[in-house]
Amino acid sequence: MLKVEGVSRTEFLTKLAVYSALYGFLAINYIDLVVPGSEVPGYHLWLCVQYFAPFIPILFLLGFDDWELVLVMGLLGSLFNDLGYYPVAMLLFGRKVDLIEWYRFQLGFKGLEHGWDFNAGFFKIPVYSITMGLSIYARALAVALLAHKWWREP
Repeated sequence: MLKVEGVSRTEFLTKLAVYSALYGFLAINYIDLVVPGSEVPGYHLWLCVQYFAPFIPILFLLGFDDWELVLVMGLLGSLFNDLGYYPVAMLLFGRKVDLIEWYRFQLGFKGLEHGWDFNAGFFKIPVYSITMGLSIYARALAVALLAHKWWREP
């Protein structure tokens, strides 16, 4: 089980969660905003791998028993990417966006409205508002349930 010398479990997990949130919000969104993802083969699969990449060393440093921690941090980063894309576009690039309409799409309130295509390389998957919303809610639930396990003191 997770044990890091010189720092409390709660402090370590909190710092890791803050890093994951900032990584998803700033680093991943920056890449996502400057790379034309729909044009790059497999871009969205690559992006999914990038959510987890900075946390893989945890497995080698702390042991493979802590794989759920890597999962939580990657999912948290993905949520901050998906929920922070246009706010970051506004902050860093001055793009004008109706955030209320955009969040309505992101959270599934626009039903079967098509937004974009998940580029998996050999195939593309259409992303509708409802599927985007369900994806966000499922990831948020997974993060909440798994984080609860991790933040509990043993």
